[in-house]
Amino acid sequence: MTRAPFLNASGRDGIVLVVDDVERNLQIVGELLTQQRYEVMFATSGEAALERVQARKPDLILLDVMMPGIDGIEVCRRLQADPATQDIPIIFVTAAHDSELAVKGLNEGGVDYVTKPFHAPELLARVATHVDLKQARDLRRQIIAEKNDLMAAVAHDLKNPLSSVRIAGRTLLKGLEGDPRKELADIIVESCEELLSLIEERLSRNAREAAISKLNLSPLDLRDTINTVVKQNRPSAHAKDIDLDMNWPGETEVRVMADFHALAQVLDNLVSNAIKFSPPGKKVRVELGGATHPGMVRVKVIDQGPGCSQEDRENLFKPYQRLSAVPTAGESSTGLGLSIAKDMVTKMAGRIDCEDTPNGGATFWFDLPQA
Repeated sequence: MTRAPFLNASGRDGIVLVVDDVERNLQIVGELLTQQRYEVMFATSGEAALERVQARKPDLILLDVMMPGIDGIEVCRRLQADPATQDIPIIFVTAAHDSELAVKGLNEGGVDYVTKPFHAPELLARVATHVDLKQARDLRRQIIAEKNDLMAAVAHDLKNPLSSVRIAGRTLLKGLEGDPRKELADIIVESCEELLSLIEERLSRNAREAAISKLNLSPLDLRDTINTVVKQNRPSAHAKDIDLDMNWPGETEVRVMADFHALAQVLDNLVSNAIKFSPPGKKVRVELGGATHPGMVRVKVIDQGPGCSQEDRENLFKPYQRLSAVPTAGESSTGLGLSIAKDMVTKMAGRIDCEDTPNGGATFWFDLPQA
């Protein structure tokens, strides 16, 4: 039997990797897709599929479930665990009587499945839908990246003239004691400081977003990171007479797959927010445990502040959102910290959310994969 060729459709509408250990199936699907102007790549095993994806990322993978060696479920699991490939949609291909395997594949991150023997119009419709969605997501990411670059450039160009205005305003203030124009100079200086704070945060966010895209995931002891972050936040807690403590069961290590700097920043954001929004004399506690999904570890930061209203919850993790709760000692808040925390947790294959505690206050929690 001759090996199916690599097909390159001129004017292609997308790149599809077809993975099947039966070469006749590769030929049939390859011809269908090529006729629809897709560029088609082939792999006859799970191992080969993983190599092809690393060499060139497709817009979609048609993945046979049952293969010798690494089966389709394991291929999907490995692709989903890698931030560089986890956004590639996977359609599972399975026999009609193997629907349970197809469901298992969907639970591992697949987006759809088709059954053998193929019904050509159905197969092509599903491929078209998910290729279009993937390309739309890629385009959206490109537009957002270009917008962020533009905003960063504008912010950088505004920074110097605003700094000059602020310096001039401060100089004027020195000679305006008792002068009614002092109030106007105060407004100029305060407005400049507020704008410069927003610009600095925007530039810092861009730097953090660049770092998020290059996270280095490795096994980390969660308790060590919590200890470090709590120690760093104790002075600000003591300044407000807030009791900051930790609680976790047992003495063994609790290891997660995470990036150290991203994990520390997420924890620092949640702990510092809890201190910021808690009244003096209250308690903030960091706990381990309570994850609802197997293989995940949960961290909870519990405060005794005002809690989260339903309206606040809808905007909680959106950037630049001003919530109904305000810092209890006049601390500053840019409205960016929680959106950055969500981006980082998501990139580490985790989840983050907030819920009210029964006796008042809020519990912010995030789950990360256990190492």
